[in-house]
Amino acid sequence: MNIDEQLKLILKFGEGASFLSFANADGKRWLMPARNMRTAMNLYQPSGPKGKLVKAGLPWLYWNPVVCRVLHAKRMRLALSDELRILLERILGEKNLEFSVFCGTPCVHQKITMQINRGSRILGYVKVTTSEDIFAVFKHENRILSTLRAQGIEHIPEPLYCGTLECGIHVFVQTTIKTAKSKVVHEWTLLHSRFLDKLAECSRQTLDFEQTDFCQDLSILENRLSQLDEAAPVAQTMAEVRSCYMGREVQFSAFQADFTPWNMFVEKGNLFVFDWEYARLSYPPRLDYFHYKIQTAIFERHLTVDEILRDIEAERSVSNFTHDDWTLSLKCYLLAIISLYINREKGPISSDTRERIALWVKMLKLLEN
Repeated sequence: MNIDEQLKLILKFGEGASFLSFANADGKRWLMPARNMRTAMNLYQPSGPKGKLVKAGLPWLYWNPVVCRVLHAKRMRLALSDELRILLERILGEKNLEFSVFCGTPCVHQKITMQINRGSRILGYVKVTTSEDIFAVFKHENRILSTLRAQGIEHIPEPLYCGTLECGIHVFVQTTIKTAKSKVVHEWTLLHSRFLDKLAECSRQTLDFEQTDFCQDLSILENRLSQLDEAAPVAQTMAEVRSCYMGREVQFSAFQADFTPWNMFVEKGNLFVFDWEYARLSYPPRLDYFHYKIQTAIFERHLTVDEILRDIEAERSVSNFTHDDWTLSLKCYLLAIISLYINREKGPISSDTRERIALWVKMLKLLEN
């Protein structure tokens, strides 16, 4: 079922409040209410200057026909379906709920995300799908968040509901502390280091390497090596990493797996981290540092592979890794991210994923030189 068909299961078109629908060049689409649009636009997290201009200006200029033409925006009226509205009112303990919608990043795991608010107060987020594969991801994130909160990890969402409506839509509802004053920080700070330190400390567990999520993900990657354009560097690095851990007892901890500026914000001096869909509970500690540095270098700073490695090498002293652990941890991270991406592809690997994997494989090769 495509996204438009799913939207018809959770929304009433032609009823309710006035909305504006607009998309960007990447095919991402948002549905934003005219009322309290400034609050609603917290769901919109652009990284480029044009997107940031849209976020700042649209709440003031959405009524302008010229602005709408430039954005190719469409006006419509929308309301929550009765079934979803009743569920959210019960879970959130509020009535007269308002909402905004992100129709998802076009990919194999595209899903609808809704921000629920009342006035300027953001109450939570709702993920929606009809896909059984994506629902399995919802259930995985629900389990991860419940486990980490029980271990004392703060400033992450609280899962409130994960289930299926009578209409066949799978729904995952979680809390947030986000406000209109929350800040998205695009530079590594002490807050990021402290969060990963706390995550490593509270989620640490001692177990045999063969029992870890990391070992299992390496096995998944090994079984799909034949699908890679360059398998030899990956196989060589896996053998090296396994030789360091195999047959030994390890102290591993949680790996968020998408630790990036667009999945976190700062509120009242605390770093709040969301989107734990691909998280693991038993991985080498603090690998999220490399994900943050590499992802921001690729998508925000547009660095080459050589520049990325020089950049993170120059900041080795602030990464909380010892000299001996730094290279090994970076290799573990690169294997982890390749495994994660290839495991998301249920069939043939897409061209976009092949491009990403080629970049990470090049990093592995450079680390051997």
